[in-house]
Amino acid sequence: MNNNTDMNQVAQKLLNKLALQEYNNSILETQVETLQQQNQQLKQENESLKSKKGGK
Repeated sequence: MNNNTDMNQVAQKLLNKLALQEYNNSILETQVETLQQQNQQLKQENESLKSKKGGK
């Protein structure tokens, strides 16, 4: 029974680690999406500035 308890504790620790990694992954995915949006906006602003400069 002691061995079974130890294995349950190991399993619980692994599940906790997995849950934490899933949480961290969701944060990183959100950050990636935000950075991609910012990148796209900066690209558009850059193109706009290039066209204004070229038009003068």
